[in-house]
Amino acid sequence: MLVLQEIHRVKGAAVEEFESITQQLWKAAAPLGATPAWFFEVSHGTGPSYCVITGLRLPGWSTWEAFARAVAYGELSAVTEELDATRYDSESSVLEVLSEEPPAAAASPGLWVERFIKPDAGGEAAIGRPGLVMRGCVGGRPDGITVLSKETPNAVLDILTGESDASDVLGMAESTWVLRPSSWSPLQ
Repeated sequence: MLVLQEIHRVKGAAVEEFESITQQLWKAAAPLGATPAWFFEVSHGTGPSYCVITGLRLPGWSTWEAFARAVAYGELSAVTEELDATRYDSESSVLEVLSEEPPAAAASPGLWVERFIKPDAGGEAAIGRPGLVMRGCVGGRPDGITVLSKETPNAVLDILTGESDASDVLGMAESTWVLRPSSWSPLQ
């Protein structure tokens, strides 16, 4: 299983339009085999534009190729141009899902946290933990490990203040983003 993750810098005046067009794009991509994975806002943005992270599940490389062709010059190109008008820029990466475990029931009222762990920091130790553990394949930060997990409010506070266990592989993350799902995001 692959995930196409995109980090979007959205124009402040076009926030609602961006969400609506993203939903249209995902519906139009469904016949290709692509399914929505997540739609998150980065919780600590400022200014007239903010950061949105989207994920689209792709069952394999052939689906990724079909999606990429459709976006570049096929049936998805028009809606992609509409999406481009609502954002300043975006960065895409393809991630391979290494493990996927549902979050603990206690984390249900929490926020999602995305951590990136450098290849030499032992990120593979996160495989099998609650959440999604993914390896970068194309774009973004190749070969690193990305861990997307739902955390309780107290755990998020500990992560942000540096109070979490530093000996844990997740404490060795190079970057950490706290994410809020939209009301319609597949991951809640």
